[in-house]
Amino acid sequence: MRHARHRHQGRLLPAMILATLVAGLLGWIVVGALRAEPPAAEAQAPAVEIHRVQRAGFLPRATTGQPLVVLAIGSDARPGEEVDGRLADSLHLITVNPKLDGATILGFPRDSYVEIPGVGTRKINDSMFYGGPELVVETIEQLTGITVDYYLLTSFEGIKEMVDQLGGIEVEVPYAMNDSYSGAVFDAGLQTLDGKQTLAFSRNRHDTPNGDFSRSENQGLVLLSALRQLASELEGDPTALFRWIAVGLRNIQTDLTVEEILDLGLTAVQLDPETVTNLVAPGGIGTAGDASVVILTEEATAIFADMQDDGLVAPPPAG
Repeated sequence: MRHARHRHQGRLLPAMILATLVAGLLGWIVVGALRAEPPAAEAQAPAVEIHRVQRAGFLPRATTGQPLVVLAIGSDARPGEEVDGRLADSLHLITVNPKLDGATILGFPRDSYVEIPGVGTRKINDSMFYGGPELVVETIEQLTGITVDYYLLTSFEGIKEMVDQLGGIEVEVPYAMNDSYSGAVFDAGLQTLDGKQTLAFSRNRHDTPNGDFSRSENQGLVLLSALRQLASELEGDPTALFRWIAVGLRNIQTDLTVEEILDLGLTAVQLDPETVTNLVAPGGIGTAGDASVVILTEEATAIFADMQDDGLVAPPPAG
């Protein structure tokens, strides 16, 4: 819970997805062809799908204290595989509260050992394999007590494609990496990453300080970098928006209404990245049979409870 604006050290927002979503919306308006589904050729393999959770109500968030809640799901599907029939390898719960000018992005380690409705206690990323994105939503809602309004579904390959179409993005790599598994080989510092490099950076968990916890944090860093880059490009050249529009048109498939898309898009572009709290659900390493799992701690439960009313997390005590 948070009741006053302040700055955070967090760096996690699904900015690329939401920024290209609003860009795509503007593009649809410009060409006079706003529609629920993109052309057939584009609908075959969208980089991002965004849908409203059927039981969730829709309310404009600009004048209420109720947070907008989006679950971003990254599938581990490889090219040619069904995105929603694989494992949910990347999970981030995004809660945005425009009235209080803040947001929280909560990452979940993919090996979190939790109760999956109708299935039993398993790794959280199994939820999509057993019931698609809808079961992922149910699992997160049951775990956190937070109702999800929308879910975003993408794949690592989808993000790679979007980055290439944007001409790369500037990312502040937090530490040197040399990981043969993911292909992440970077010096620390600010650098422009192409799609392949972005994918490698986002998948690295073997050469990070805290394994999958760090991997989740770095995925958010990529997304926040995209938001900052959009803002920077628009400041220097307003026509740069049309390039983002084109990326949105090519990569986003949605069945949302115009009002819902506007709400999401305007929320994304109005939020100051410095008011975003980035955290990953705390946990410890344990075992379940022969499998290594993450056991979420009481601290994680406290974070879930803190976010339930306004979507925000209380800042740490001063000093």
